Amino acid sequence: MITKKPAHADPHNNMPTLPDAEQIAVALQQAQQWEQRYRYLLGLAKMAQQLHAVPEETAFAVAGCEAPVWLKIECQNNQCYYYTHSSSRLIAGLLVVLFAPVQGKPHSTLSEFNFNQWLSSCGLQQQLTPSRSNGLYQIYSHAKQATAG
Repeated sequence: MITKKPAHADPHNNMPTLPDAEQIAVALQQAQQWEQRYRYLLGLAKMAQQLHAVPEETAFAVAGCEAPVWLKIECQNNQCYYYTHSSSRLIAGLLVVLFAPVQGKPHSTLSEFNFNQWLSSCGLQQQLTPSRSNGLYQIYSHAKQATAG
């Protein structure tokens, strides 16, 4: 579901925000082992939950995932923000990573986004099971369809 008014934290008023794509990529690339990446992803999930609660409502539910996932998209002035929630903390962290490169950008950025290349550059692609990768791809596809219309 897409709404029109963004509710992202404004970096100019000292509100906490999630790390941007570059910060996330650097942190994940610097992690020497999967356990370090895993802990970082769990930390991202916790931050996202505290900053942007997404209601567990049917309107925001995304099909095609093993773990329940909710996605709220807010677009205004050609800027889109993607807010996610999952009952799986690992998936919730992966969703922060997935949408970081397109946060606050035009909806067309999502259609040009290379999902697999981004996950690989973060050192995550080889760590994900095919089922988990497919679930993330379904969420990405859902967002892409929602913002195309």
